[in-house]
Amino acid sequence: MSEPQRVRNELSGTVNGNAIQAGAIHGDVVFGAPTSPESEELQRRLEQRQRRILDAEDAQAAEIERRCEQYLKRLRWGRRAAVIMLPFAIPGVVMLSAHGWILSGWQGRWGLFGLPVCALGLYSLAFSTWVIKRAEAGKPIKIPPRTPWSR
Repeated sequence: MSEPQRVRNELSGTVNGNAIQAGAIHGDVVFGAPTSPESEELQRRLEQRQRRILDAEDAQAAEIERRCEQYLKRLRWGRRAAVIMLPFAIPGVVMLSAHGWILSGWQGRWGLFGLPVCALGLYSLAFSTWVIKRAEAGKPIKIPPRTPWSR
């Protein structure tokens, strides 16, 4: 008795477009229907529209990246300013606490000025450092909305 014929059919790899696996083909083979000029025009317009959408998305991503860099630059400058202002503000706070908040003349004015500057400087320093570290680590940060006085 004869052994049955073994058939193996395999298609591997990436296939872009049409593929046919056949043992024998007799006659013409046509892939897809012929396209009309109208369908070609529609396809061309669709590709142009998709290109415009992708270009707009790229432009928007570039604008967000630019604004992020500007924001981080402002935070770095603010952090430097806070570091410079803190040594001037801390002595006023120390004078106020050492003299029981009863000071007159330049010492009292310096101390009353130093307290909010010291608090603001510490907050600015901590916040700026936190946001900059998050951005450098690749974590998302919230960029404040544009205002008329921000460039």
